[in-house]
Amino acid sequence: MAEKKDATAAEAAEAKAEETAEVTEEKKPAVKKTTTKKPAAKKAPAKKTAAKTAKSKTAEAVEEKKPAAKKVAAKTTATTAKKAPAKKAASKDAGEKEKSATKKPAAKKTAPKKLAAKKAATKADDADAAPADGKKPAAKKADAKKPAAKKAAPAATATKAKAADTKAEEKPAAKKPAVKKTPAKAAKPKADMPKPTLTYSGTGRRKNAVARVRIFPGTGKIYANGKEGLEYFGRQALINYINAPFKAVDVTGQFDVIAILHGGGISGQAGALRLGIARALLEASEDHRMGLKKAGLLRRDPRMVERKKYGLKKARKKPQFSKR
Repeated sequence: MAEKKDATAAEAAEAKAEETAEVTEEKKPAVKKTTTKKPAAKKAPAKKTAAKTAKSKTAEAVEEKKPAAKKVAAKTTATTAKKAPAKKAASKDAGEKEKSATKKPAAKKTAPKKLAAKKAATKADDADAAPADGKKPAAKKADAKKPAAKKAAPAATATKAKAADTKAEEKPAAKKPAVKKTPAKAAKPKADMPKPTLTYSGTGRRKNAVARVRIFPGTGKIYANGKEGLEYFGRQALINYINAPFKAVDVTGQFDVIAILHGGGISGQAGALRLGIARALLEASEDHRMGLKKAGLLRRDPRMVERKKYGLKKARKKPQFSKR
């Protein structure tokens, strides 16, 4: 009995499932009919069939929702397709506007001609409207007075400028300290030195001075570093001291001297020049040796300043002795 009851219950459940499946198939679109009937040989218990029917219902509900989503997607594609032509049209309008903007300067070029024509027309109308007596309206007279006001403005600016100039003149200018200009020392002209063809040379030394001497036949003049002897040495006593070799050989006034001096002082250079002249005379003639040697003019004077020593004030001066 129990087996018969279970069989009937299973048949009833299958019948219900078939009815629900038919109802759902009628609701679904005609294209998607995906119902799979299981073979009748495998009859599952009633509980399992009920669970399967529930799952099938949920699957059908999901499938019903899918077409709606597809419809929404189709709508969005249609709207985008419609918007695309609108964008193209907008881009075309923008291109036309840019072209028109670039063409505008050409229109501006013709504008001055039109303005000139308008001005000429307005002038002609004013001439026609003017009275026969030649009197202008009062309003135009007021306009004519305006340039006078403009003339007054430059006059005011001129007066302001004058006032500023007078103020600037009244203010005492800051006195800058006067810079003392040191007058440049005028270079003294060098003496006209002769250019001899035949010369006799000699070198003389005294203290730290060195003299390179050339003598040649002349009138007894002395040139030291491009200057005359008395001008360079500044004392006649030194000139007499320099001329001693000529006196010793009795040839005074027969030779001129050109000397280049450096080192030492004036007295040292004078002694060096005297020794150089004596040696040059000896070169000119060996007969002059006896007279020069007797006078001691061929000897180099060895006297020089003694060097300072360590621990002393000078070469020989010592510090004061202190007993305590």
